[in-house]
Amino acid sequence: MKIVLNYHSSEPLTQQVVLQIKRLVVAGLLKPGEKLPSVRQLAKDLKLNPTTTNRVFAQLAKEGMVVQRPGLGVFITDKPTPFSEKYIHEILSHQAMTFLVEGLRFGLEYPAIQTILDKQYQELCQAMEVKK
Repeated sequence: MKIVLNYHSSEPLTQQVVLQIKRLVVAGLLKPGEKLPSVRQLAKDLKLNPTTTNRVFAQLAKEGMVVQRPGLGVFITDKPTPFSEKYIHEILSHQAMTFLVEGLRFGLEYPAIQTILDKQYQELCQAMEVKK
């Protein structure tokens, strides 16, 4: 599992790992039912405290991305998202607002912000093509 952390980022390490695991799932590089490394192994691989990796798995479980099976490990869920369309819309709207505010705060115009989003979408699509 390829995860790269930026230890100098203002984004918490937990959130960096959560996002990258989600990206691997969306790209099809982690498949439903696939077992993730143990808390200790992931902590060792990423040079993190096991408490941090516990938080990663707890967050992913809360969001319905993984299922934790005591004694067996943590697995990518094979079930559809358990959230309502309204809840998903609220979460994505909040994240979009954060993205827009940050872009504007850095002095970007809306077209430049949109270009960044389009570029990220293209990179994700390319990653999805690579797995085929």
